Amino acid sequence: MMKLSTMKNVMDTVDSEWRSPLGEKILERWGYDEGTVFILRASANFIFVFKREGKLYFLRFNDSRERDYSTIEAELKLVQYLAKQDLKVAQPIPSRNGTYMEVVETDIGTFYAVVFEAVDGKHLEFDELSSEQAFQWGEALGKLHETLKQLPEELKVDRPTWQERLASIREILPKKDRTAYKEMDYVMKWAENLSMTKDNFGLIHYDFELDNVLMKDNSVGMLDFDDATVHWYVADIVYALRDAGEFAIDHPIVATFVKGYQTETELDIRLFHEASGFERMHHVISYAELVRTIDIEESEEWPDWLKNLQSKLCVMRDQYRQSFEKYYER
Repeated sequence: MMKLSTMKNVMDTVDSEWRSPLGEKILERWGYDEGTVFILRASANFIFVFKREGKLYFLRFNDSRERDYSTIEAELKLVQYLAKQDLKVAQPIPSRNGTYMEVVETDIGTFYAVVFEAVDGKHLEFDELSSEQAFQWGEALGKLHETLKQLPEELKVDRPTWQERLASIREILPKKDRTAYKEMDYVMKWAENLSMTKDNFGLIHYDFELDNVLMKDNSVGMLDFDDATVHWYVADIVYALRDAGEFAIDHPIVATFVKGYQTETELDIRLFHEASGFERMHHVISYAELVRTIDIEESEEWPDWLKNLQSKLCVMRDQYRQSFEKYYER
């Protein structure tokens, strides 16, 4: 998630009808139908929905201090490659300048902007999944991983590794946060001892939860490859199924998901015994991201949405910290 200060700067441009002159200014590079531009959400990215010649599209942009240009560029090359391999992946749309990413200078900062086509399908909630849909979800991730195993080396550049994600924590956490540092060190040493082969380790989506999946009939659309990371394939399964709670292979949805996955690619099932380690890795990284995100002091002048969001994020941050402390109680 982006810093709250960054989010506030952009959200201050949004009116009561969810319109923003900033979003419209950025979309001048692509063109849009008048009156169709609305903000959809702000989290890791700013997402706007709009229409052009009656067709639905999505604008995604980031403050240049939040994302690297080269990382976004690598993501776009990746999703274009995946589409050529017959995967249903949202594709970027060129601007009027013929580029897939625009750098837009504004009064409140510099933004990297991309427009994606809309993908047919519906977002489902975890508790409404049928067995068939859980199977299709797992099947889609299996097919994605099988494709990524054949990925050309030049498409793996400018993607973070699990080591780099953990190392970035040192740039975020205050030195006095000793429990988080202990947890980070534990996870690093644990991961360094895991088996690492071409069949169990490579580029993964990293966030294949249902929020980034669109289901329609027998097809599964895939969104948001911006966090793609060099990691263990099993980690992608564990992270995708976070809504099931602590990972358990005998959970009905988990078991069905894995069956679907195995129809498309090989799976090193021994690594499921390490699921708790992958969860701990994700938790300590998420904790650091929350520490970075909550970068402004609460004020009575804040709008209610910001007060509520900060309160929610603080609760999440503290829950992560408490989960570390149980391992290091004296």
